[in-house]
Amino acid sequence: MCSRISKLLVCRFHRLGVLTFVFTGTLICAIILLSSCSSRPVLSGLFSSDSLAEARKREFVMASLLNVKGGYRGAADRYKKLLSADSSNAAIHYALSKAYVGLGIIDSARFYSEKSALLNPGNKYYITLLAGLSHQMHDYGRAAELYRQLAVLDPGSAEPLSFLALEYLAENQPEKALAVFQEILALDPKDKIAQAQVLLMEIKLLHYQDAIGTVMELIEQGNEKEKLSLTLGELYMQTGQHDLAFKVFRELLHENPRFLPAWLTLLELSVQTKNHPVFLEDLNRFYNTNHVTLQQKIDLAKLFVVRSSQDSSFAEPAIIMIDEINKRHPNNSNVYLLRGNVKLLHGQEAASISDFKKALLLESGNIEIWEDLVAAYLTLKEYRQAQKTISTIKKHFLTRPIRFRALEGEVCFQTGNVKKAVMLLEKVVQPNVANNEKQLYMQAGSTLALCYDKLGFPDKTIQLYENILDIDAGNVFMMNNLAYVLAVQGKKLSKAKELALKAVAAEPDNASYLDTLGWVLFRLAENEKARDILEKAAGIDTHEPEILDHLAQVYEKLGNLEKALELKEKMKKLDKR
Repeated sequence: MCSRISKLLVCRFHRLGVLTFVFTGTLICAIILLSSCSSRPVLSGLFSSDSLAEARKREFVMASLLNVKGGYRGAADRYKKLLSADSSNAAIHYALSKAYVGLGIIDSARFYSEKSALLNPGNKYYITLLAGLSHQMHDYGRAAELYRQLAVLDPGSAEPLSFLALEYLAENQPEKALAVFQEILALDPKDKIAQAQVLLMEIKLLHYQDAIGTVMELIEQGNEKEKLSLTLGELYMQTGQHDLAFKVFRELLHENPRFLPAWLTLLELSVQTKNHPVFLEDLNRFYNTNHVTLQQKIDLAKLFVVRSSQDSSFAEPAIIMIDEINKRHPNNSNVYLLRGNVKLLHGQEAASISDFKKALLLESGNIEIWEDLVAAYLTLKEYRQAQKTISTIKKHFLTRPIRFRALEGEVCFQTGNVKKAVMLLEKVVQPNVANNEKQLYMQAGSTLALCYDKLGFPDKTIQLYENILDIDAGNVFMMNNLAYVLAVQGKKLSKAKELALKAVAAEPDNASYLDTLGWVLFRLAENEKARDILEKAAGIDTHEPEILDHLAQVYEKLGNLEKALELKEKMKKLDKR
């Protein structure tokens, strides 16, 4: 829900860059600023004659001219000479700060900016520059203090408050940011940006009831009524006010039957509340309306398929949606293809094959359907059928996408033709594929690494796993595989331990990952720890001979030969099965 709401609440603040201060000042302003830092004449009291004071004034003007022209180093040197004669002159500190900004020496710029603000805390120009520099140096707390100071100096202006709120957001203090946006609304109740930010903050902070009130106010103003009503319904869902949510969505659809987001949330609400009769009733209304196309119906079903991959309660409704489309459009190959994929996703591989074949009867020239059929055979471990289907594809399609090579390579690997698999997969595992089709690269790379391992090229296997982790550092499966290969080779064992620990932390009940960690610990001679981990792995997967073999070796090392022999006997029985 939040992603849709955030799209509605796009809020753009244009912060003046610190560098703009270098160029916006004119020579006249420079002289005025120099004069305004105190009530006395410029640099008065330092020189015995007006001519000397005028000379210093001209020196300041020359330095400022250099600064405007980009001669920041020369300007800085002149300003510093002036400061040696008058160290308490705020205007010179300010000007020197801008020169250092031009030089890109931000810490020095901030030092002199702090001086100018300290000497003249009521000057908005000085405070604004310092606030910008503080933000640039990620000192958001100090920047917030300064923008609050500016807000006090200019009580009727919303601009310093806007920047203050943004500093609180940068400092991850959304509650304070919300309070400031509410201050802005107190100044201007119709400020759309502030209204949007208040709503966004209320949702982020889970202040749903407050957010409901804010949305209602926005709807009354007549802006983006349709989208805001959708947000209102979603907020009712979050607060468990389901009847009100149903009411809002149905009113929306009564006014605009073509509004697909409302159909989506309405059907989602039926699933979440486990109201199956209402789901079927609303689904039939959706499919029977003349205001949506077949493709829109399919697209909505696809969204449910995606949801089902994260929440299994959406699996059955997704299939029901596709079945209902199929009843109304029995000769559409895309419907069969979609139903085959959702069945494949949820472990109904055999049933998916039937749908893929029906789709092919209607559209045999669609290579994607053929590829999905191969994937179904691979999942069922019907490798010979997968191989036959690959041969059929090669006969019918002279031009094939690169993903087909990856699929063919997987089939070759599974049917024992490892060398041919390598030849195919190496053409897929290329930098351009990694840049453009990351998922394809990782899938093909994973299989290629197994091929290298099988052919006795461990260095290539290790390098490939490392390459994949460079692209996807959080890939737990690859962490485990790399850790295991390193353990087997006895290389980089400390790194192997680090990877194995991360994999187990991500999936603590994964027997394979525990086995890898146990084996790494064994290779590091941490035998007691290895025994404990491997015993846990063997308890989770009681029929995996490799885990038992590793545990038996650990027992032998610990001197428990009786336990080791017991495990070896169990392994023999498993092998016979």
